[in-house]
Amino acid sequence: MFLNPCLRNIVRQQHKLLALFLSLAIAVTWSPYADSSPRPLGWDELVPLGWPDRDPLDGQDISSLNDEDPEAQRLFQVLREYLDNAPVVETLHGQTVEIPGYVVPLRFKAGTREVQEFLLVPFYGACIHVPPPASNQIVLVDASNSQVRLPDNPDEPVRVVGKLRIDRSESELAVSSYQLSATVVSAYKN
Repeated sequence: MFLNPCLRNIVRQQHKLLALFLSLAIAVTWSPYADSSPRPLGWDELVPLGWPDRDPLDGQDISSLNDEDPEAQRLFQVLREYLDNAPVVETLHGQTVEIPGYVVPLRFKAGTREVQEFLLVPFYGACIHVPPPASNQIVLVDASNSQVRLPDNPDEPVRVVGKLRIDRSESELAVSSYQLSATVVSAYKN
């Protein structure tokens, strides 16, 4: 079948345009730079809509209970279980994010004060006071392969950039629902 030369040129141009669009789509989709800018993430975005979904203490007034009271200890366990099993936002898994927060050191490079692993929390003093935040408000950060520049003052926030995963982890201080492999840890400037 023979096409008229004008139609043949139009078909060739359409094929060239289609090939160009396909190669651009593949380059953008598969490029290592396609997702190079991290998604700014706020702490509220780590919590699914609708949570907390109930009062884990069923409205009980615990203000008159002594810390040593068995009922206070039982209620604290109920609260702790609820907070330690907080739900996560599944769509965040695998995303490269940027999140500000405060550092609670867990592990240092041997013989140094260089932080290798820490909990990132939304406010200063979290995990030091009882109870720690809900597990969906604590991120375990592996900073061993990152550029770490922690502020001199521990009550100053940091900015952490890296790949976020949903992965529950327990430490002596708290339970975290998220883990982040940091590429950058630096002072946070808002």
